[in-house]
Amino acid sequence: MKLDKKEILKALETITVPGEGKNMVESGAVNNIQLFGDEVVVDITINNPSLQARKKTEVEILKAIHREVYEKAKITVNIKVDA
Repeated sequence: MKLDKKEILKALETITVPGEGKNMVESGAVNNIQLFGDEVVVDITINNPSLQARKKTEVEILKAIHREVYEKAKITVNIKVDA
């Protein structure tokens, strides 16, 4: 299946950043999205340094892309903390 960046961004708009009220795209947390066939690499910057926030963010991204875009996508999430 051919993945589309716009669909990935639309899926990420359904997730809020931990500790903020805005969605990931609106808040500027999404730095980069790269697509390689059925692989997706998402670079995110969050302000909350806790392990819980990082894991929750990663799981939410995985669930959103699998639910909204492609169920069998191989997703890598790179999270950078800017505290």
